[in-house]
Amino acid sequence: MELSFSQFTQWLGFLWWPFVRIAGLFLITPFFGDNAIPVRTKLVFAFFLAILLAPLIKDTPPLNPFSFDTVLFTSYQFLFGFILGLAVMMFFTVFSIAGQAISMQMGLAMAVMNDPANGINIAIIGRVMFITSMLLFLSLDAHLVILLIFKDSFHYWPLDSVFPFNSIEYTIKMVSWMFANGLLIAIPAIIVMLLSNITFGLMNKAAPALNVFALGFPMTMLLGLFALMASVTGIGDHYFDLVVELNDHLYYLLRIPNG
Repeated sequence: MELSFSQFTQWLGFLWWPFVRIAGLFLITPFFGDNAIPVRTKLVFAFFLAILLAPLIKDTPPLNPFSFDTVLFTSYQFLFGFILGLAVMMFFTVFSIAGQAISMQMGLAMAVMNDPANGINIAIIGRVMFITSMLLFLSLDAHLVILLIFKDSFHYWPLDSVFPFNSIEYTIKMVSWMFANGLLIAIPAIIVMLLSNITFGLMNKAAPALNVFALGFPMTMLLGLFALMASVTGIGDHYFDLVVELNDHLYYLLRIPNG
C-alpha cells in the first residue's frame, strides 16, 4: 500500500485541527490549563481528546506544512478555543473579585498569596473562594459540560468558518457580567463593613479619648468573618444559577457567527 502526499496531509489535518483548538482551550481554562499540571500531560490529554473528536468533525481540510494558509488557519483554530476558555475563566474570576473585595473591607489587603494558576498575587480570601468555586464546579460535573460545549463548537464554528469578530466583542462585553456578579456576592460583606466603619467613626466623635484604632482592628476582623459568613450563605443556589448563565453565554458565543 502506497501512501501519497495528499493522503498524508489529509491524515495530519484529521488530528491537527481539533488538537490546535483544544490547545487554545487548555491554555487559559482553569483546571484543564492549571500551571500545576505539566505541559506534557496537557499535550497528551489534548492529543487523546483530539483523537476522540476527530471522527465527529466533518469536512476536515488537509494540513500542508509548507503553506502560509496553514499558519493562518492554525491561528484561527487556536483563537476559537481561546475564546471559549476565556469565557470560562471569567466565571471563576467572579469569585476571585468577590473575595478580594471582602478582603479589602476586612483590612486583609496585605494578606496575599501566590496564585499559581494566573502567576499573580491574590488576596487570601479571593484564593480560598477561587478554590471553593473550582471544587463546586467539579462536583457538578460542569467540566464535562465544558467539554460537551467544546465538541459542539465544531458544529457551530466549522473548521472553514470565518474570523469570529462578533464572538470576540461579546466576550469583551462579558467583563461587565463578571464584575457585576462579583460585586453581588460581596455586597453583604461590603454593607456590614461600611456600617461598622460608620459606627466606629461616630464612637470616635462621641468619645475622642477612646482609642478607636486599637479597638477597631480586631472588631473589624471579627465583623468581617460574620460578613463573610453572610456572603457565602445561600451561595449554592446563586452558584448554580451562575453555572447555568455560563452555559447560556457559551452557547450564545457559538451561535453569534451563524446569526
